[in-house]
Amino acid sequence: MSSLTWNELFVEAHHLDFEGLLLEWPGLIKGPIRPMGASVFGDLFFETKSGEVQKLDVLEGEIHPVARNTEEFAALMNSSEWQRLNLLSEGVALLKERGLSREPGQFFAFMPHPAFVGKIVWSSVRPLSAIVWNSICAQTLAKPIDAAPPSETPERAKKSWWKFGRD
Repeated sequence: MSSLTWNELFVEAHHLDFEGLLLEWPGLIKGPIRPMGASVFGDLFFETKSGEVQKLDVLEGEIHPVARNTEEFAALMNSSEWQRLNLLSEGVALLKERGLSREPGQFFAFMPHPAFVGKIVWSSVRPLSAIVWNSICAQTLAKPIDAAPPSETPERAKKSWWKFGRD
């Protein structure tokens, strides 16, 4: 397996429109968070108010606990086994060997989404806009949003792309 740089495995939060990415997943994240970054496949990592690090998994459409705090998260990030399982480092190395790369603001996207074919198909990976990939994932894995009372409805509610211009 070829050697990978940190930037080939992880995208720091300041390189992403984290708010825009989260708007693709309305109602999934509760409470204030601090963005930390993303895997190059679009999984979003963030710290909760309690200090716990969690991941929004774009292949499952669910939130998963990652670490009790940022120190534990830093230790995990330096583990090659954790990188293999959570950042899909072997897949990144395969894509690199095949000459596939991505630009800043892009994630590697599985086309079609693994939810449609039941597995990851490495030959189907393409670089895609981070927002577009998260939108595809969120729409593919859409779950009902808990109905919030009108006073708790987010001001900047996300509209699906096919509903723009329609009320």
